[in-house]
Amino acid sequence: MQYNSPVILTFFLLSLGVLFLGQYTGGWTTTHLFSVYRSSLKDPLFYIRLFGHVLGHGSWDHFLNNMLLLLVVGPPMEEKYYLRISKQVNIIRE
Repeated sequence: MQYNSPVILTFFLLSLGVLFLGQYTGGWTTTHLFSVYRSSLKDPLFYIRLFGHVLGHGSWDHFLNNMLLLLVVGPPMEEKYYLRISKQVNIIRE
């Protein structure tokens, strides 16, 4: 699969998958895996939540509002800056 904004659209699809998973589990995954709250560093789920909280959304309204803004602003920014960053990485690799 190929599309013009791979980072933004992949983030959108992952967030949509997490939202469907939350709906399927009755909100358990959203609460326990994709929400931030105080817990012990010894809790293994803490590390999943540390990075996974950006994918979680509480409701369809929350998801749609965030993704509307992301899909309007994100692709032009990714087009402008993603190529610049990838060229720099290729120069470093050479």
